Amino acid sequence: MRTLRIGSRGDEVVELQSTLSILKYKPGTTDGIFGVKTESAVIQFQKDYGLVPDGIVGSITWGYLQRLIATYFIYIIKPGDTFYKIALAHNSSLSELLTFNPGINPTNLRIGQAIQLTPVNITEPSIRIIYPKDGAYLPYSDIEITWIAAPDATSYTVVISDLDNPLPYLRDYTADVPGDTHSFTLTTDHIISGHHYVITVYIMKSIDPLIGSYTPISMPKVNVTIGENTVKSLTIKSPVQNATILQGKPVFLQWDDPADASTLNPEVLIQSTTKGTYSYSAQNGSEIPKYMLSSGKYQITVYLRSGEKVLYQASINITIVS
Repeated sequence: MRTLRIGSRGDEVVELQSTLSILKYKPGTTDGIFGVKTESAVIQFQKDYGLVPDGIVGSITWGYLQRLIATYFIYIIKPGDTFYKIALAHNSSLSELLTFNPGINPTNLRIGQAIQLTPVNITEPSIRIIYPKDGAYLPYSDIEITWIAAPDATSYTVVISDLDNPLPYLRDYTADVPGDTHSFTLTTDHIISGHHYVITVYIMKSIDPLIGSYTPISMPKVNVTIGENTVKSLTIKSPVQNATILQGKPVFLQWDDPADASTLNPEVLIQSTTKGTYSYSAQNGSEIPKYMLSSGKYQITVYLRSGEKVLYQASINITIVS
């Protein structure tokens, strides 16, 4: 992408202006002309994302915009595109695209124009996650997620999505936070070294009495990468990875104890999106309570702790069949 500044013109300016509009910035009319209003919107975007606020869209600013384009499923119009072709290619319908993109004339699409493939219900840029910053590379430790308070919020829902988890049903970790609290501590129990995560905070408000419902609005999403893991790995001996086990059959959980095991406290976390989550203290070689393992897919994680600090960790996936 070429560098854009005051006076730039063309399809890339159209892409910049229409993308900023979707992200709730105010670049003025999407006319392909980089003017004062577009510069002002770029400067605010740069400030919000910790970039040099010079109003010039170079490789770094473009990089942040491209990541948000991918995160929010924004599509950039290319030569030969029609709404019908776009809907067909993205398993959507023409009526949905029209609903998601009010004010856009489908018979007069402009090359470079950004459109929404799914609804982008985000707040004004001033209501946002302030830590961690988008694109941050974080050490493997607890993460204190903080955000700016939203007016009239009754509660917040924090969603942590692990982009590298191969099991979609275990990809998201969700927590509810009271409306008068503007932070949440994501502990190391729920992150993995080297994985990439998307953090989303949804604002919950009282139900609108006129329509009988409320659609949650999200703050701009934040992408982070977790760095080196200081936690040592364990080897789970039983059950084996990806084992399929008959429901009701005893499942004994056994791992190789490290040399300092006698000074540590074992804890087991059993997760399933359909059956819930269980956490309990366990002894090496003990049976997993049968009521925790009905038919379904599970991820089982063993932690060895010294106080609150995790020193050793291992996970396996199993399937229980009836």
